[in-house]
Amino acid sequence: MRRAAIAGLALLAACAEPKDAAGWAERAASRNRLDEKLAALARARTAPGDRHAAVAPLAVVLGQATRAREAAAVILGEFGDPAAVPPLLAALADSTGGEEGGAAPAIAAALGALHARQAVPALVALLSSRDGFAQIAAADALGEIGDPAAVPALASLADDPRAEPFLVKRTLLALGRIGDPRAVPVLVRMLYAERPGVSFFPEAAFALSQLGAPAAAPLVAVLEGRDAPLAAWAADHRVAPAALRAKAAQLLGDLGGADAEGALLGALGYSDRDANAQLLVRVFAAESLGRLRVRAAVAPIAALLGKERNPDARDRYADALARIGDPAALPALRAAAVTGTLEERDGALDALSRIGGEPERPVLEAARSSCGSDCAALERKALDGMVARLDAARACGERLACWREKLADPLAQVRDRAAGELGRRG
Repeated sequence: MRRAAIAGLALLAACAEPKDAAGWAERAASRNRLDEKLAALARARTAPGDRHAAVAPLAVVLGQATRAREAAAVILGEFGDPAAVPPLLAALADSTGGEEGGAAPAIAAALGALHARQAVPALVALLSSRDGFAQIAAADALGEIGDPAAVPALASLADDPRAEPFLVKRTLLALGRIGDPRAVPVLVRMLYAERPGVSFFPEAAFALSQLGAPAAAPLVAVLEGRDAPLAAWAADHRVAPAALRAKAAQLLGDLGGADAEGALLGALGYSDRDANAQLLVRVFAAESLGRLRVRAAVAPIAALLGKERNPDARDRYADALARIGDPAALPALRAAAVTGTLEERDGALDALSRIGGEPERPVLEAARSSCGSDCAALERKALDGMVARLDAARACGERLACWREKLADPLAQVRDRAAGELGRRG
């Protein structure tokens, strides 16, 4: 009887649930049934205790069924223990880890999460996998690791017209994360590359903004028409010269710098036989100068505003002047705010309310009065908000503490003005 009781206690001890991550990982490695293995891995992922001790049994799971391999790789990546890198690399080299449908994507992601520089050659090789998911995971991991050694392979893949577009997008983002200047030529080119229904501009633009200063000079060269290789490529791909300049102008507003400001000021006078192309370059240059708050741009943008009849361009010129925030823009904005229909004056009125004061009140009050019974409710609400901005300016003046309080104002337009006032004052 006593012997049976002891045997029962031993059985209970053997069946008792593990208490820590290592125990659950060991249970996962020892189970034959996949459902039991996956359940144990799920517990190992969140269990307390020494996670380093769980690496070895999880490495065992990396040699088992594909779904278990994937789960183990995810856990190892999350645990962040460098000891997991060698078994992950071994698993990636396994033939079942690099083929379509294998665990390669999860393993690559784990190596990226571990910032494993020693994995770069294997991940570069994985860029050529037949498994599209593995290729994407490899590109993402290389971006996360950030080793410049991966740049040539990633740049070549991004420039390959046969590559799957989504993979190209992920590759461009990886190049941006790495931040190596060698990627600039392909990133600039991909601003303009298009495939049926697909543009790569958002990803290439973001990557260039991540590179920062090294991207500015090449974009200035594009804006000024000095990039001969890109111009030749654009001619072969039917990209208009104005399109090259317009997108370069747009990005330089994020990068800034003295050379960028000079090039953007020059672009305000860009001339083209195509009036629409000419306007596009000028508008993008004005918007970037507004984001950069270049005071030297006030006079030329104000002159463009006074001559422009395109309603959208007028609004964008007015917005640029408001972003700069120089009172020297107010006369041009007042003139634009009383010219044309209420809809055509909207941008100038809004800009006046963002940087103006009491002298601008009569213009805004008159616009609000002209918004009669046929005026849309949203339009009337917008005009009320513009006047409220002037009320806030009268209350706060130059007092920063007052403007800080206005950041909590119920009206979005007042919060917007407060943010602008504080931003312009540093």
